[in-house]
Amino acid sequence: MDELSLLAAANEAPNRDCLVVNGTIFSYGDLADRVCAALSVLMARGVTRGDRVALSPRLDLDSIVWLYALFELGCPAVLLHPRLRDREQALVLAESEPKHVIAEPPPRNLQTVAPKRFESISPDSTLAIVYTSGSKGRPRGARLSRRAFVASASAHTANLDWLPDDRWLLTMPLAHVGGLSIITRSLIARRCVVLGRTAFDPREVAQVMESQEVTLLSVVPTMLWRLLKLAQPEWKPSVGLRAVLVGGAPFPDALRELAVDRHVPTLATYGCTEACSQISTQVPRQSGQRGSGRPVLGVDVRIESGEIQVRGEVLMDGYLGEDRSGEPWTPGGWLRTGDFGSFLPDGQLLVLGRIDDLIVTGGENVAPQEVEAWLEAVPGIAMACVFSQPHEEWGEEVCAAVVIEGAEYSEDALRDRMREALATHKRPKRIALVETLPLNRTGKIDRAAARSLSVDKLRTI
Repeated sequence: MDELSLLAAANEAPNRDCLVVNGTIFSYGDLADRVCAALSVLMARGVTRGDRVALSPRLDLDSIVWLYALFELGCPAVLLHPRLRDREQALVLAESEPKHVIAEPPPRNLQTVAPKRFESISPDSTLAIVYTSGSKGRPRGARLSRRAFVASASAHTANLDWLPDDRWLLTMPLAHVGGLSIITRSLIARRCVVLGRTAFDPREVAQVMESQEVTLLSVVPTMLWRLLKLAQPEWKPSVGLRAVLVGGAPFPDALRELAVDRHVPTLATYGCTEACSQISTQVPRQSGQRGSGRPVLGVDVRIESGEIQVRGEVLMDGYLGEDRSGEPWTPGGWLRTGDFGSFLPDGQLLVLGRIDDLIVTGGENVAPQEVEAWLEAVPGIAMACVFSQPHEEWGEEVCAAVVIEGAEYSEDALRDRMREALATHKRPKRIALVETLPLNRTGKIDRAAARSLSVDKLRTI
């Protein structure tokens, strides 16, 4: 059985729900005809197995159909984020050299001649080329194999398992592995995906979760915060919602506690593009606890000089034009994640932040994420971003931008709390009060943008 074949799934269970778009339910059988129509177009344009095909997928039916067609034909999908500017897109296309660029909807004419079954495809072949966020320079394309996606799906299943009527709400960008993995996991399990919209509207998300009986949801912490704060007053999940996977950025303790108070079954998860999404994920009994769970099935994790390193079948084959030699690989085949971390006494992985975000002030190391988590637990502070500014004496000075909520915030009280709870070198020396914090394409706080927007507002505390 080809787990990543929509057509095989349609042969097995043609009437099973596959996709919900704006309330309309499409079965696997319904989508098989549309995928065959898309395949006809690709084949007519000379696209054959192994050819790279680029597309800019959005959260819509057309993009999903094109992706299924590329999976079926065995063509690596080069994923272009819809927000890329022309210059950025040109750089990706120049590097990836796709045979074809999809720039139109799939045909609506369902009278096609494309075969409804193809020969099996090697699990070692590339399924997708997914670009990293480029935290150490320009973005790099990670080559992720079919084997890696199947291994990642198996790890998810072992961690959470599936129920017959599971529906996963997709609100994450499809150009990132977190969003794409929802499609691949659900296809492999022959389950249903509910499409959200590109712009995350917490009120709409809450309504869709209720009306479409969503059981699974993946979000970054900012999305969860908006859902809990900006949806209907005192929003609480339906009984059927069994897991909200929270990853992509540090999960503040205050947000975890708020989710527990609202009976939201959050599961903290940690992963990266190069590892095809999940590296560690909590199980339901750990919901609300500190940490990001134990390493998932088939993934080995070690801590070397404070850095999280991983290995397993979920790993990429390398960046475009590179193999598994040199950075970020160790001689023993471990992937260096560039993240600080440690193991808690119960075996859960604790992620402490990016090594390249580290602030060195007066010879002392400060992880911004640790200070952010502390700030966000202070009454009146809704969100925080910690960064550095040059300092003549200390080299770098710890600064923060904070979003204030309600009337609880007091600068004097904050100063007293910092003296009691934070080491001197960890205390922000200057703070800017801002209305919002800028986010990047994945919904994480954009530290560089927050720094540039806040500098003029910084004042000594």
